Amino acid sequence: MDRNDITGSGSAASIKAFWEDRALDPAFDEDLVTHRDRNQRLLEIELVLQDLPRGKRIVDIGCGNGFSTGVFAKYADAILGIDYSPSMIERAKRTFGHVTNIVFEVKDVLDLDLMPKTFDVALSQRCLINLTSWEAQQQAIRNIAAVLKPQGMFFLQEGSKQGRERLNQIREKLGLARMPPVAFNLDFDEDRLWPFLRQFFEVAKIRRLGLYDLISRVVHPLMVGPQEPKYDAPINQVAARVGALLEGADDLAREFSAVLVRRSGEASL
Repeated sequence: MDRNDITGSGSAASIKAFWEDRALDPAFDEDLVTHRDRNQRLLEIELVLQDLPRGKRIVDIGCGNGFSTGVFAKYADAILGIDYSPSMIERAKRTFGHVTNIVFEVKDVLDLDLMPKTFDVALSQRCLINLTSWEAQQQAIRNIAAVLKPQGMFFLQEGSKQGRERLNQIREKLGLARMPPVAFNLDFDEDRLWPFLRQFFEVAKIRRLGLYDLISRVVHPLMVGPQEPKYDAPINQVAARVGALLEGADDLAREFSAVLVRRSGEASL
């Protein structure tokens, strides 16, 4: 989930309160409830679909209002969408409750009371960056690893501290302001993330949203300045199409999209 327009202390309680309020706001279309950048959301979904195995049992961690869950359900045997926000889950049920192979439940990734080795696939789309510390993020990853079957797949789409910084450096060199820190988001320090993940997972694939960010966060602002760029501008639609087909500008990516495979041996959870 993206917190572009949050201000506050960044406490766990304030983060949850924000998402509760967002879920209750009818002004947001279903594809915008958890991220205002529609094209980035569609790109994230497309990158998952490129590798998502069909006919499997899936858990969608931090499913929000269920927009992505509803898409992935078309390719799943069964899918469980979980979120710690009761209002998000209620909204998901209202919108997607008629889909027979989806179940939505209120659950917290830090207290994941699911049977071990139950799921073939787990998904996290900008969920773990909403946790308040690296220690909490590590616990969430352990909990997700525990509910996956051996050789189960984990699709991890989260923010990169290093990528955001390099994107800001390029923006500054071209006369654009730095993108401000996203309040309540704790982007991953990749220098410690990947060694930690490899205790539990083989890293099968990493895609980065660098081309999308180069076009939407650098080229687009330069073209329309001094006006503010708009998320739904046609150039961002093109950027999403390019980003789905091509790789490049990886060092400028605010977000990575990783495909991980659960190791068969038991790492210490």
